Amino acid sequence: MKNNPLILLIFFLISCNVGEVHDAIHGSSSGRDLSNYGEPSAPLILISIDGFRWDYLDKTETPNLDRLVSNGSKAEGLKTVYPSKTFPNHISIVTGNYPSNHGIISNYFYDSDFDEYFYIGAGSKAAQDGKWIEAEPIWVTVEKQAKRAMIMFWPMSDAEIMGIRPSKYFVYNETPTNIDRIDQLLSWLLHVGNARPSFLASYFSIVDSIGHSYGPDADETIEAIRDVDKAIGHLIDGLEAQNILNEVNIMIVSDHGMTETPDTKVINIADYINLDDVITIGGGPFMEIRPNEDKLESIYQALQNIDNTQVFKKEDIPEKFHYKNNDRIEPILLLADEHWSIMKPGRTPAAGSHGYDPDYQSMNGIFIGHGPAFKSEFSGPEIQLVHLYEMMCKILDITPASNDGSLDVGSVFLKD
Repeated sequence: MKNNPLILLIFFLISCNVGEVHDAIHGSSSGRDLSNYGEPSAPLILISIDGFRWDYLDKTETPNLDRLVSNGSKAEGLKTVYPSKTFPNHISIVTGNYPSNHGIISNYFYDSDFDEYFYIGAGSKAAQDGKWIEAEPIWVTVEKQAKRAMIMFWPMSDAEIMGIRPSKYFVYNETPTNIDRIDQLLSWLLHVGNARPSFLASYFSIVDSIGHSYGPDADETIEAIRDVDKAIGHLIDGLEAQNILNEVNIMIVSDHGMTETPDTKVINIADYINLDDVITIGGGPFMEIRPNEDKLESIYQALQNIDNTQVFKKEDIPEKFHYKNNDRIEPILLLADEHWSIMKPGRTPAAGSHGYDPDYQSMNGIFIGHGPAFKSEFSGPEIQLVHLYEMMCKILDITPASNDGSLDVGSVFLKD
């Protein structure tokens, strides 16, 4: 990295902006002694655009994402794991494990050993508690192997997991803009020597939240797509200003897609079972059901043959879902067909949703890879996101922890 007046000016401007972000969200550090760290590898930046469906690049002009695609690699789609919800898939991306193996089986679920519910959202204490995760995230793998990870928001990156946190991290809240988040990454890249991170990550929520509120085809969603493209442009400009655009690997991913969920396609669960006989978990694209003692068979039979649904006992959930070998999964799964919503009385669906069978193309996200590790001008096949952990470990030259993914699947996007 060249130390010229432009770089010094950029450092000053970024530092001023990031200082404001620190004041707003109280950034934290693991406090580790720098002497514990070896020489950093070429940095890898992982950015998730929550709810960015596979075809959103075609809905409006996205010149900055298109630039990364044209000079890098792109998959036809990034296939979600079941359930196609935010936290399970973000944790699958960074562990390479299916939800039944990493433990974050949904955005909301119950653990009988803890006698507690896991829940998400800014301020969630559960989402900041590493006891819920049963697999090793990439930032833990990085830190264990004497390299530094720095994360400006990723689900559960603010939790201590296996006694380890990223070297730098932030407790999640929604105040910092996407540009603020990019500025923080750019600031961290100005570190030198073994203070410099090898792995950086951030997360954008706007496309998902707007897609829920207005639906995947709405003008508001298209504007949100443009907004995140501008943030990616800010990243590109910042890397170019530091003269490192072609020295840094970038992965742009999304956790799932989005589909329309009209209020004319609602299944009222109370029309089929007595809610006093069960505890229900979730709603919308699927509902997990815990019958009261001795009620399992009668409840299961009552849920048979509901139009536009499939119902499974836990042990009969199809193998393709990789979703049965965890005590947190409830005894009955009621899964809606695409566009349909399973609701309790008085509830109505959002305009858009996700959580459906990953085989629906609408649930697919995006994968873009750019940088020295990736093939240029390459369009590859659909890939399931569980394989990305192995790919990242290969790029970072670290040994992966046990996982469900395969480097063979992801290596098609990498240079030989």
